[in-house]
Amino acid sequence: MSETRKGRGRDRKRGGGGRHRESQFMDAALDAFVRQVALDKWRQYEGLVAGGARTPAAALAELGEFPERGLYDGLWRAHWRQHVLPPDPPGAPHPFGRMEAAVRAALREESDQRRARNDLPIEDTPDYKAFVAAALEQLFEEAAGEIEHME
Repeated sequence: MSETRKGRGRDRKRGGGGRHRESQFMDAALDAFVRQVALDKWRQYEGLVAGGARTPAAALAELGEFPERGLYDGLWRAHWRQHVLPPDPPGAPHPFGRMEAAVRAALREESDQRRARNDLPIEDTPDYKAFVAAALEQLFEEAAGEIEHME
């Protein structure tokens, strides 16, 4: 038993951690995915409003559609209405913060529903996999640039 503990301690000191580290990565990746989806909606919002094509309220209402979420589109629309569309009372969070809250809540509920239906987890959906692959590619490119710079 003491041998096992020693082995675990050595692994931790060397940067091991196994499942815990994997879980931390997945949590960070999911948070980054939430932020990216919200940023995409924010950029669309800015484009609609800046061009004068829509009022801010009309742009926010228009952006509350999520056909890419397929079967889960309805719950995403419901969270968008709940978090993003209410009028802006004084002291209300910035629209981007409300978008991010809507995306986070919708993603959490979609994940729960997927689990209940034995559907693919969010982490196995094409859009999430593409997001993670692009982020890792960028990370590897940056690391390669740093290594070249060191040589």
